[in-house]
Amino acid sequence: MSYEYLNTRVRVMLAKLLKPQQLLALLELRELTQLITALGDTDYAPEIERCSVEFSGYELIERAVMHNGQRLFAHLVRIAPEDPRRLIEIVLERFEVFNLKTILRGFHVGASPEEMGKNLYPTLLYPPEFYHELLQRETLRGVLDYLLSTGNRYYKPVAAVFPEYERTGKLALLEHALDSFYFAHARSVLEERSDENAQIVQEALGTEADILNLVYALRVVESQVQSDEKYRYIVEGGRHLSPEAVRTLLAAADVSDFWGKLARTPYFRKIGAPQEQWSAPRLQERLENLLYAELCRLDLGRFFDIQMALGYIWRKSAEMTNLRVIASGLARHAPRAQIEENLIPLEVLA
Repeated sequence: MSYEYLNTRVRVMLAKLLKPQQLLALLELRELTQLITALGDTDYAPEIERCSVEFSGYELIERAVMHNGQRLFAHLVRIAPEDPRRLIEIVLERFEVFNLKTILRGFHVGASPEEMGKNLYPTLLYPPEFYHELLQRETLRGVLDYLLSTGNRYYKPVAAVFPEYERTGKLALLEHALDSFYFAHARSVLEERSDENAQIVQEALGTEADILNLVYALRVVESQVQSDEKYRYIVEGGRHLSPEAVRTLLAAADVSDFWGKLARTPYFRKIGAPQEQWSAPRLQERLENLLYAELCRLDLGRFFDIQMALGYIWRKSAEMTNLRVIASGLARHAPRAQIEENLIPLEVLA
């Protein structure tokens, strides 16, 4: 009964998402003011109106999109009965990890708080003030201290490798610590439940772990890294690729050998069995599109499990990403073709 109730409400939320033809119409626009007006006639209207008091142009759209996502994800959690709510929170926590990685990466390269803030996802499990305070720290050590002072559970995995990071300057230590902790924690919670819904969530997260490992492996092979340290950054919990399979990819002699080994995995067929060898960024783009395609197309007709709620989360995430890409393109007066290249394919939202 809990899932039937939740999915009845989620179906209403799905109906309010922008349709592919609406996004195509937005691509016809030439000015940010036109985009603001168009979004004022959609479910983004409350956020457009509220944010317009303080902001304008690109920043207005950026803020409105983020606040809209926060409102709707918070609503999803609020309407979810206890059983599905925990699964939804596990999935949404992935966005918090993304935000933490964005901030750590930003401090590592010396980015400004404004630059880092523009790349954050809507916050839900952590209040906006949490990230605001993180962005005000002066150093990475200050970020770590703030995680400790707030009792954030990601303090421990980051603190464990921070002395080594300070000695070596290897950002991968910090990013891997966050990813590994998240996937391990999620896996332990889901394995305790061991029901069909937990399995659905685990498969979705496992696909993401596979993608992280595949892109990492190709980057390592492209860089011709020989040290055994490269095996240290494997993320466990993949859906189709075991740690041993990832080690095999990492051990490829060169890029051609990597693609030969990749051809023996399910992902080679899933991304369309490419005829040429792609670079790591190109492979990442295709794999991320595959992830969205699979998760956005979860069976939305099933009323008695978690699939509809997960489909909504990923569809909403894709919609927000595409709106931010369109807004950024209009702000830069980029050609339409260039904007379209950076969109999550609209057919996955059909």
